[in-house]
Amino acid sequence: MAEKVKKSLHPAIACALMVIMLCCALLNGAHKAWTKEQNALEQYRAAVLESVQARVETANNLLTVAGRYTGASDPLYAAVQSDLRSMENGKTTFSVVSVQQFHDDAQALLQSLAQRQDVQADGRDNMYVTQMLPQAVDMCLSSDSAVAYNEAAASYNERMHSFSGLLARWTGVSYAALFNDGVQSATN
Repeated sequence: MAEKVKKSLHPAIACALMVIMLCCALLNGAHKAWTKEQNALEQYRAAVLESVQARVETANNLLTVAGRYTGASDPLYAAVQSDLRSMENGKTTFSVVSVQQFHDDAQALLQSLAQRQDVQADGRDNMYVTQMLPQAVDMCLSSDSAVAYNEAAASYNERMHSFSGLLARWTGVSYAALFNDGVQSATN
């Protein structure tokens, strides 16, 4: 009798092992597929961070020139400085002051500098204030990398509600963070 029970356990054990292997294969496949999609999103994210870095460099250049004529006590200077802090923090928080806000603050500071007699008297700084920096600030507006990333990330997050997305989340794959390009500057 004991031998008969022992023989009947072999098919049950084999069946249980097959179910376990099937579950592991499903989890592994879902994890690999969704990790591949996350890596594709990473290219979009890198483009967003490059765009933010271009704004950071433009803001630094503007503040360097403006710093020769005014300081942090000037509200226009302080606004761009606040925008710069937001953009520098955005590399880790993925949330920065809007492109439009930075553009408006930078243009206001540039216009103020362009009207100053001492800036007009300095050929180099006058060129920066009237030609180079306005062009660099305007170029910041043309970047739509954040829009492209957010569209791809929203699509990815929506697909994460599928069965394979559920399995992937069980293995540690997470939703994509959306890029917030529109937080208010601290001076506003």
